[in-house]
Amino acid sequence: MNILVSDKPLKEEPPKPLGDVRAWSYSSLKTFESCPYRLYIQKVKKIKEPSGKAAERGTLIHQEAEDYVNGKIGDLPETLIKFKSEFEVLRQGFIDAKVELEGEWGFTTEWETTGWLMGDTWARIKLDALVNEDETSCRVIDYKTGKKWGNEISHGQQGLVYAMATFLRYPAIEHARVEFWYLDKGETTVKDYARDETLRNFLPGLNSRATKLTTCTEWEPKPSKDACRWCDFKNGSEESPAPCKWGVI
Repeated sequence: MNILVSDKPLKEEPPKPLGDVRAWSYSSLKTFESCPYRLYIQKVKKIKEPSGKAAERGTLIHQEAEDYVNGKIGDLPETLIKFKSEFEVLRQGFIDAKVELEGEWGFTTEWETTGWLMGDTWARIKLDALVNEDETSCRVIDYKTGKKWGNEISHGQQGLVYAMATFLRYPAIEHARVEFWYLDKGETTVKDYARDETLRNFLPGLNSRATKLTTCTEWEPKPSKDACRWCDFKNGSEESPAPCKWGVI
């Protein structure tokens, strides 16, 4: 990686050969750092965990939000009512071509932009809405249907990834405001990011973490109460739908 920030390059170690999982997302990075073996089951053995009711509900509400903002449905769904005025502003912004929805951003190992499913796709960043405020500033919005309490650190890291991806995709953007809308609670968290400071201080670390995932060839399990609590693979065998014998119940 050799990215210029204020005319000073950010340099990392020479790239290693990619391993079993050649592309990463924020969710896969979280899984890997919690338990590499769980990600191995998902991505290498290609065994899907069942989708729970909360996840299915979240997917439905995200679709409702997208359909309202882009005008596919006329009335604001009840699930979004606590952000009525905010969604009305987004809808008008979409009409005015200032709002992008459901961005699927791909990046190469050199952090150059590419497609979502291209051969050189290394990173995948997906966000709910991007609002172009002016030529040098924007707002990144992510809808949350789960709880806010207890997720502050994880969501903060996710917001930081969004900010970095925005700066890398749009070189003219100098300031990004990342907002999480907790639709069930009617609550919002907001954090501002400056381009040079953010990329200089945090991109090398993210690059290092993602490189560990995408060059991994040994997927050691990390059983613990926290890591195994929501994992459907725990307490199984290699042949069963839950192929992990190390899971902690």
